[in-house]
Amino acid sequence: MSRMMWHRPRKRSRHGREATIAQVIETIDLIAPETKSELATEVGLSEQYLSEILQELKRDGIVKKGYVVDENALHEHAESISQLTEETPNDSEPLRSRRRQNLLDMLEGLDEVSRSQYEHASVAFEGNEPRERATQLESLTNERHAAIFGELKSYMLATEWPGNRMASDLATMATNLEIVGDRACFIADTIENRDTAATGIVAKRVLDIFDAGERINDCMRRILFEADIERYEDLRAEEDSVHQDINELFELVTAYDPEMYGYLMGVTRALERAIFYWVHTAELAVRLHTGRKPEHITL
Repeated sequence: MSRMMWHRPRKRSRHGREATIAQVIETIDLIAPETKSELATEVGLSEQYLSEILQELKRDGIVKKGYVVDENALHEHAESISQLTEETPNDSEPLRSRRRQNLLDMLEGLDEVSRSQYEHASVAFEGNEPRERATQLESLTNERHAAIFGELKSYMLATEWPGNRMASDLATMATNLEIVGDRACFIADTIENRDTAATGIVAKRVLDIFDAGERINDCMRRILFEADIERYEDLRAEEDSVHQDINELFELVTAYDPEMYGYLMGVTRALERAIFYWVHTAELAVRLHTGRKPEHITL
């Protein structure tokens, strides 16, 4: 297992120059000043001292010309929440360690229920009766999503900037997983409203895409919850393959009558989006664990 996690030693609080640098970054990020003079007035520093700080930030690539914060460089240099999967809690900060693990546990619980919704939609498309409908789990998905946002709000209030800025990635992950559940419900409802089911090679191709989505979710889980960054290459290979399969499927369904074509297109598009949100979650997980932003997703 690869654990490519970068971090600085953590301190209980910032002071002196470190606090001033954080204040400068935060101010640039929040108000996007047009001039150095405006920035100096906003943070209450002399322009000479501010110039020294800006030179340091520009050297590290955190601040670009025009007073813009570079998010990738910020992730690489800021004290962040990238150490989510640390095996040994930091004894000096047990509360923060528990909070990080609690966030991971909550995300994992949300992923489990949205994955179940996805699996139930697959069973329904296959023409079988799932043990539980995707829509029956929707209230649980929404409840877990709301709980994560409540915890993230608490985390951001208790964590220094710019570390708390990374919590926005976790919020996006939670929303991604909740959307997967929504797409699964849409697929299940679409199937339930059909009198006839898809058969033959087209039905098999759709089920193949369902299976590929589950493999992508497996990779995403390993990346996010175990920091197994090497699984990202496997995930990208699966993503490239499923992208080709979806394109080929669109070609096949054009041979059907308009009603069946519309049904298959609706199911496939919803399936495509569900898979995208898992892939995007994996991309965000790589950035949180390594401080580096991987190649952008194409699906």
